[in-house]
Amino acid sequence: MNSLPHAAPRNPEIAPSRKILCALALAVAALSAAPGIAPAAPPQGIAHAGLSQAGRELIFTVRTAAPVPIAQLEARPDTRRAASRYLCLALSRPGGNGELRLCLGGRHSRRRIGRELVNAAGKPIEKSSVRATVRRPSATKLVVALVPADAGLSPRHYSWRALESRGCKPGGKCAQALPAKGSFAFRLRPVRAVGCTGGSAGLETNGPRDAKVVALTFDDGPSEYTAGFLQVLREKGVDGTFFEVGQEMPGREATMRQILAEGNELGDHTMNHVEYPGYSQIAGAAQRIEDYTHFRPCLFRPPGGAVDSSVVATAGSLGMRTINWDVDPRDWSTPGTSAIYNTIVGTTQPGSIILMHDGGGPRGETLAALPQIIDTLRARGYSFETVSQLLGYRLIYRPYD
Repeated sequence: MNSLPHAAPRNPEIAPSRKILCALALAVAALSAAPGIAPAAPPQGIAHAGLSQAGRELIFTVRTAAPVPIAQLEARPDTRRAASRYLCLALSRPGGNGELRLCLGGRHSRRRIGRELVNAAGKPIEKSSVRATVRRPSATKLVVALVPADAGLSPRHYSWRALESRGCKPGGKCAQALPAKGSFAFRLRPVRAVGCTGGSAGLETNGPRDAKVVALTFDDGPSEYTAGFLQVLREKGVDGTFFEVGQEMPGREATMRQILAEGNELGDHTMNHVEYPGYSQIAGAAQRIEDYTHFRPCLFRPPGGAVDSSVVATAGSLGMRTINWDVDPRDWSTPGTSAIYNTIVGTTQPGSIILMHDGGGPRGETLAALPQIIDTLRARGYSFETVSQLLGYRLIYRPYD
């Protein structure tokens, strides 16, 4: 009998590799089809936060689980709203009611932050903004630096916490605080400028030409006009450098201390405003500045710009660099507010050191021109630094309590 042909098997053997691929595909399909299960959302929230003091600046550092789009945050949020998107530093006085919140975001998110006072119920009762520097060293790390006084913070003990939310639907709980309960403790200490880096022998008439940064300088004070110049600088958020004459200082010690306290710089302009000064003229003014303010200057400006190798060497031996200028509106001759303005905005270039006077005569014209000078240069893309900062140096601050 002829044998029957073998029937093909109904379930042929499947290769192991194909089994694995099929199992993975089935698992993915099952998850996708399961009701109520969504793909895992990217991690959010605050991973770490720190608060510290560096010189006169308050430094808030925060690391998040995922990158935060700063421009999409609300600078002055109502954190009671579930849909609000914010990242804030919240500070309060121990035993006090409410908080001061400093929040990232807004149109100028890299150089300003929101400021709001909230009551004990979290309701905003006052809103404004504060000058600050916001940096992103890495995708998930943000560093905010600001002057505490600009935010209304005075030296004392504070409780603080970090607040964050990416926004969610009403009834949701998307907000996070670090710590989750309670707060951290921080002490803001009073500091004062005591000196500056740099100060080696040499002559400068300008800073680097590769960036649109300039220095505003004011000679021959302090005087009865100096407070007005300080007010303009304060309102415009600009720091300047004041070269002081020793004989003008007695009785104006508080003004000199205010100059430094607001982030400006003091420089030496001799004791009696003499050209080609000797050692005693330069050293005497420097010592008087230190006696009145605890600040040791590292910049010297020769009266009239009169300079030779001896003057530069003498200033250098006292730890000061000699500073002249490349923009001169000759405001000492009182040519009129318009002339002062036109000369400065017409000749300023990147790195310029701009000469003006806050003392030595009637200075109302210069004072009147100053706000428009700042506004025009800023509109052209310029920023402002002290002379030391322009040259790559910095002021040194130390606690004094």
